Amino acid sequence: MPATQQENQRKSPRIKASFRVELTHPDLGTITSRTRDISESGAFVILNEAVTPSLHMHIHIRVIGLPTGSGEKVESEVVRVEDEGIALRFLG
Repeated sequence: MPATQQENQRKSPRIKASFRVELTHPDLGTITSRTRDISESGAFVILNEAVTPSLHMHIHIRVIGLPTGSGEKVESEVVRVEDEGIALRFLG
């Protein structure tokens, strides 16, 4: 799908934001990385890992390294896998 169509289908706008995040899944363990962008409904996480989450996999994400401490874990679903990383949709 062309980017313009995909952009038009978004319910909330994305903003470029580089947050340190931690992804967790029983099969993958814990992966620490950074976001490329984020919105109310999801985030794109840059991954340089040999093992990456697969499409439709449910994983937990949380922001780490904030001055006030780490954020809460949020369940999410992998909705797109690219060479640079994964797109997540927040579920809870």
